[in-house]
Amino acid sequence: MIHSILPLAVLEAIRNLDTPVEDGLGEFADELLVKRLGLSDTIRMQLAEYEGLVRRDARVDTGQVEALLRLVGRRPDAELVFADAGRRAARRAVRRAFVGSRLAARLAPRGLGYLVAGSAARTVLGGELRREQRVPVASVPDTMAVTATPDGSACGLYAAAFAELLRLLASLEGAMLHTECGATGADRCEWRAASPDPRHH
Repeated sequence: MIHSILPLAVLEAIRNLDTPVEDGLGEFADELLVKRLGLSDTIRMQLAEYEGLVRRDARVDTGQVEALLRLVGRRPDAELVFADAGRRAARRAVRRAFVGSRLAARLAPRGLGYLVAGSAARTVLGGELRREQRVPVASVPDTMAVTATPDGSACGLYAAAFAELLRLLASLEGAMLHTECGATGADRCEWRAASPDPRHH
């Protein structure tokens, strides 16, 4: 079972990427609505459903989330959707951890920030976040992302989510590099912080 925050974040990212910018082409709005999945009634209904599940802190079947990731993986802008979804999932995970208090997250001691980030990673992402020789390392044993996207593109969701958790809770800026991937035969997916700043330790 997967926390409902994850599929909600993916759906929000789809809607966000499919929302047309104000470009003066309003006369084509109806045609755009037909073509853009994120603005469809189906996505609107799913968003409402998952928003309700998130409010109840509920979990959903892995198969539902896998199908959603597979759908995104077919899009030409899949990388953008997964990255946006990862950041959104992390922000919701932080709000959940601090019962809506972002200020508490910002004021928490850095050591506590790592602990909270690890807890959020386990609960919402089904992963582990730890430090090895002061370098943040994240891993996900579940193969859902690779099953959904055999090329590993859905792994970008986790990379963005772990990086955002560390930014919000441990003041650590920078990307998480995908050092091991189930798509290439590893038994889990793993990410390591790109360039840790010694001032943060």
